[in-house]
Amino acid sequence: MKNILLIVFSLALLPLSAREDNKITPAEELMKLMAFEESVIQSGEAGFGMVEQSLAGQDLNKEEMEEVKDAFMAYMRQVATDPELKAKTTSAYEKNFTIEEIKELIAFYKTPVGKKSIKVLPALTGEIMAFSQQLAQRHVGSFQETLGKILERRAAREKKENE
Repeated sequence: MKNILLIVFSLALLPLSAREDNKITPAEELMKLMAFEESVIQSGEAGFGMVEQSLAGQDLNKEEMEEVKDAFMAYMRQVATDPELKAKTTSAYEKNFTIEEIKELIAFYKTPVGKKSIKVLPALTGEIMAFSQQLAQRHVGSFQETLGKILERRAAREKKENE
């Protein structure tokens, strides 16, 4: 009888011990709350405009561009679901935030504004990145000019050193 009670008691405790083994860290909880994989995919979709811009000179028709988008989104799903990305991101949060700060982020993301930011930020980030790329193109000339001068000076210096 004691053996039966011991077995029943042990079986009853199994779910509790399994639950403790599956306990997640605050950073992992944050990733889950932020819908990390979905956010990465949404960011990719929002940033697809930059891919379209980079392919502008390729004269792709609408069907071809849709194929490119489908391939790009499949790629983004692969990236988003790669366990290494989530592990590295979780690690980055743990490196840059204290456990208390991560708990504060969790509390924030449970608020209405936090929930909204989870939904809005991927598209907002994509929009800002696309605009930033346009601005970068507008201003890249001055950088290229300065870079050219630096490289010319270096080449002249190396030429003198080799003579």
